[in-house]
Amino acid sequence: MIYSDKNIVVKSQTLSTLPHAVDAAITLHDGNGHGCLPGTRTAILNALQTWAAGAPASVLWLQGVAGSGKSSIAVSVAKFFEHTNMHMAYYRFETAKQQQLKPSNLFTTLALQLAAQDAAIEAKLVELVTSATPLQCRSQDPAEQLRLFLLPLLQQNPKAYHQVVIIIDGLDESGKVSERSKILKPLASLASLLPPAVHILITTRPELDITEVIGVKPSVPHVAQLFMHDLPSNLTKDDIHVYVKHMLEGPPLNAKLEQLAMVSDKAQLSFQWVSTACHYIIDQEDGNQAVRPSRRLRNVLSSTNTGDNQVILYRLYSTVMDAQFGHSKGEDLELLRLLLGVLVAAREPLSLNAMLHLLHVRLSLHGDVEDVKEDAAAYVGLMSSLITGTKPADSGIPILALHVSFIEFLQNPGSQYYVDIAQTHMILAESCLAVMQHGEKRLKFNICNLSTSFLPNSAVQGLSALIQENIGEALSYACCFWSSHIVDVPDLPMSTLESIKMLLTTTQFFHWLEVMSLLGESPLDSLCLIPDKLGLGVAAHVAEAVRFASSYSTPIAQSAPHIYLSAIPFIPSSSPLHSLHKQFKGTVSVSSGHLEQWPALRHKLQYFSYVECLAISNQNILAVGLDFGPISLYNCLTGDQYGQQISDQRSVCSLAFSPDGSVLASGEDFGKIRLWDLNSRLGKGEPLVGHSDYINSVAFSPSGSILASGSHDRTIRLWDPETQTAIGQPIIGHWGRVYSVAFSPDGLTLASGSGDSTIRFWDIETQKQKGDPLHGHTHHVFCVTFSPDGTMIASCSADGTIRLWNVNSQAAKGKPLTGHQAEVRSVVFSPDGMQLASASIDKTIRLWDVMTQTALGMPLVGHDGQVTAIVFSNDGTMLASGSDDRTVRLWDAHTKAAREDLVTNYHNYVRSLAFSPNGTVLASGFDDQIIQLWDMGTQAAKGDPLTGHNFWVNSLAFSPDGTILASGSSDGVRLWDMETQTAIGDPLQGRKEHVFSVAFSPNGAILASGSTDRTIKLWDVQTQSIIHKSLMAHDHTVMSVAFSPKGAVFASASWDKTIKLWDVDTQLPLGEPLTGHSKGVTTVAFSPNGLLLASGSDDLSVRFWDVETQMSKGEPLQGHGRGVYSVVFSPDGTMLASGAGDRTVILWDVDTHTPRAEPLIMHNDGVLALAFSPDGSVLATGCDRVVYIWSTNSASLNYVIPFNNGWIQGPNGELILWVPTSYQAHLFDERLVCSLGEDLSSRVTLSFDQMTLGDSWAECFQV
Repeated sequence: MIYSDKNIVVKSQTLSTLPHAVDAAITLHDGNGHGCLPGTRTAILNALQTWAAGAPASVLWLQGVAGSGKSSIAVSVAKFFEHTNMHMAYYRFETAKQQQLKPSNLFTTLALQLAAQDAAIEAKLVELVTSATPLQCRSQDPAEQLRLFLLPLLQQNPKAYHQVVIIIDGLDESGKVSERSKILKPLASLASLLPPAVHILITTRPELDITEVIGVKPSVPHVAQLFMHDLPSNLTKDDIHVYVKHMLEGPPLNAKLEQLAMVSDKAQLSFQWVSTACHYIIDQEDGNQAVRPSRRLRNVLSSTNTGDNQVILYRLYSTVMDAQFGHSKGEDLELLRLLLGVLVAAREPLSLNAMLHLLHVRLSLHGDVEDVKEDAAAYVGLMSSLITGTKPADSGIPILALHVSFIEFLQNPGSQYYVDIAQTHMILAESCLAVMQHGEKRLKFNICNLSTSFLPNSAVQGLSALIQENIGEALSYACCFWSSHIVDVPDLPMSTLESIKMLLTTTQFFHWLEVMSLLGESPLDSLCLIPDKLGLGVAAHVAEAVRFASSYSTPIAQSAPHIYLSAIPFIPSSSPLHSLHKQFKGTVSVSSGHLEQWPALRHKLQYFSYVECLAISNQNILAVGLDFGPISLYNCLTGDQYGQQISDQRSVCSLAFSPDGSVLASGEDFGKIRLWDLNSRLGKGEPLVGHSDYINSVAFSPSGSILASGSHDRTIRLWDPETQTAIGQPIIGHWGRVYSVAFSPDGLTLASGSGDSTIRFWDIETQKQKGDPLHGHTHHVFCVTFSPDGTMIASCSADGTIRLWNVNSQAAKGKPLTGHQAEVRSVVFSPDGMQLASASIDKTIRLWDVMTQTALGMPLVGHDGQVTAIVFSNDGTMLASGSDDRTVRLWDAHTKAAREDLVTNYHNYVRSLAFSPNGTVLASGFDDQIIQLWDMGTQAAKGDPLTGHNFWVNSLAFSPDGTILASGSSDGVRLWDMETQTAIGDPLQGRKEHVFSVAFSPNGAILASGSTDRTIKLWDVQTQSIIHKSLMAHDHTVMSVAFSPKGAVFASASWDKTIKLWDVDTQLPLGEPLTGHSKGVTTVAFSPNGLLLASGSDDLSVRFWDVETQMSKGEPLQGHGRGVYSVVFSPDGTMLASGAGDRTVILWDVDTHTPRAEPLIMHNDGVLALAFSPDGSVLATGCDRVVYIWSTNSASLNYVIPFNNGWIQGPNGELILWVPTSYQAHLFDERLVCSLGEDLSSRVTLSFDQMTLGDSWAECFQV
């Protein structure tokens, strides 16, 4: 990596992923970056140099009004340190460059600048980037960039480098207050963390939001302030005189001493005024040679110069503009205003060439286009003392105001040159649409002539050059910003609506997405800006475009060709966009299972732990709390991870964001509440302690000044988040657990729901109950929430209902909302208050119309477990739901259609499987206490379920002759007659604990069982009595038992991490326990020849053991991502199947100890049960209500569709096809023979017969 005069050039591929601004330091060296004139500002420059050499305050805030010379001082300081042995990084924010110079690349740009100057710093940064995830490297979150990259760089061993000076110039120009806030708080926290060798200079105007955060105060002790207006006025006046003398004393003006003094006096201590005035007076390149410098001097001196700094600046701008354009009228003046309007309203600076290209249609209204373009170029040239890019040679350089005050002047209604911003936005919106649709460089298929579809955009050689050549500046601007200009137009004309409609309903839409993909911009962000009330049906087309862009965000972001190859083929058949598919002939075909409607499910986020709670911030950041594990953060609209997780390895019971989104509160299972700083992802102070049990609910008041909590301990508490102390005493009133608390929108009232079946209101000020409890629910009240207008609350209960209540009258509104089949755990209002969403343990989500109190459409199905939490996005377009199926799902709140649940049986999880010895029957045990027999010939249920157990059926085993089935459950062991399918006698007595495993001896005379009482029992099958006595086998639960093929030995596996071998006759252990697993051993199985024993463990491994030597055979088999639940040998002993909590089944080659094929992945949860058919031709797997039957022949095993973030890839990572989330789980796997309990006819089948790939991909579209 090298550091050039004007930008950063990233040589290191490792560092190239970091966001950075290439021209952050450009003002150090171009015409807009002159520092202070030698001999001026000496006092302040000396003070700053002394401060940077080792002052205690690590951050110095230099503030002053516009034109006071802050930036010149910053540039001078930067230039001084550039020529010392100090390391210096400089970042200049500019209003006109907010699209390039922005908070989201500040800290990474500074890190790259420092790395470019020193090999040791670069090596450290490479180390930091290498250790971060790709998502973290691309993060747009300034706080995360600071924490991961810049701060560790600055905190490394001070001996690694000398003093470091960082200059952040013009912080007030970094964006709106909301944008600035993203860097203000991290900067404030950074001050106390810097080593003595590092100093940061920040220059800003005295803006209130900046003062509140980083102003000098006890909480920010490492920040010092320096005010420009505190500098002695005589020194400032002397410096201005030196500058004026330097500029005007020589040619072309040769000003006299009294003239110099008059100009200096006119400046009234404003450096911006005197700089603009001097440049105007002596400017010989503005195209107006007829006006001599002496005349320009008279113009300046004749202007009135009373008033504040802004007033005198505006008068000077008027003087300069009048001198050049004072006689302009009619179309000439309109043309000038058009150019000035673009200067003000453009979302990023445009070069003259791009500006003229963009305005081509508009310029034609002023006459011959080429003549008008010449006039426009001349007008720009006349403003060289006010803007950059005015020379003919600069036609490709962005035009910028030399100072932000000129932009502000143009927006002053009192000026002759006042710019109508709304009108300019209208012009720019129309111009953008015209360029995209009709320009010389317009939208078209494969606009950059990409040669292959196998590569992601990031791997395309010379992509930047291709973009510059084929897309260009004007079209790039139009694609990125057309919608942002529409936002600021009050009333769009019909012609503009027609253009938008054409863009969104023809193939132009896909071509626009292509350009956005190549530019690395988000089309979803652009579309979401468009108002939702546009006429001519445009709003509906925008909604359709949003659905497309969000559903297929992955291929759009990663590969432009796959917009056509991977996204278009999956458009639902009812979508208006689907009709465009016929224009693309070379794409994959969805032969079966094509969706008719847009799926409600947009994204599915998978975890290894139950989802307990969700929270949404004001910026649509979704927080996910688990029963064990870190708190994860996501963009609710896109499903993308939002920066680093909060590493809180605890059980999180409740979450809530502060109103400004800067703090996250989490309630834990041991009565503690923690506050997390979202910028640093670190805890704020110590936990809040006061409750004695689970924190079921936390909620911030609308002002953010109070945090409320409700607990299992039946109390409510109020807390001050700032001081992190309790407010008053615990609020007592409920006699049951407090499950939910919610603030009213005015913050004066708190509502609570409890296990005592009541809802109560509390006065926040007095902390006393308001009125009587609300009665109506007949069971626990799990959730209460206020409507956005505060007139209603909604509640949900374990009684399966939802109720609405009038807050004023405290009376129920209408009848309970019914429809869920079980407890309703969560309810939430949509942001507009028109809908309710509810989540239930019946595994569904329902939407309700608040006004009519009726259900909206069918339930949203898809979760395989209880739905425990639900939240709306801030715009009401998305729903997020969390479940104990270990997923969070993001749903389109406006799409009522969902792919039908393919499961046709309604049993719960499959916990055990066993084939009959002849292979004609498969038995499956479920956690809803039943056993189902399946006829393998017809693949249908064989008779009614076997009932009799009262708990989960954990284990099944057939007797060797197939006449008896044994089952182990939490209520003991049962035997079943397979001919009559009835229980044989009573349950076997002797079991007082959960039975996890049963196994028949090879001769069928003995049944072994293992349980949580740490014992093994051997039963005489004929007499159904215990043989001798229970074996005190292990120090923990016996998870699995198995007989050797000859029946002389049996093995037991335990949660105590050991395996034991036993002599069947003597019932004594054979040798010492087998040790090697680091966690509990969950399963064991003998090989058919009896020489090997296989074991699976919660330590994620599978092990082989030599039965004769009782030694481990080879290294542990690693491949699963979670604990192994089950292992089973194939009948020929060549394969071992293992099922695990990561939802996969791996088939291992017993000889080589390597996988025979890619894992079998179809289940939605951990695979609890496995069974090979007696002939070994199929493998049965079970967990989530479904039993899958897989072929085990070599040809089938070699067929696999490996997914990588939705991508099907070739052997070398080639991008073949991206499959949407809603299709992935239903894609037919050729290795699957059948499914018991699921209709496979609805599975998705893809045909690749007509698909054009790789070098021929562009043939998919024929113009």
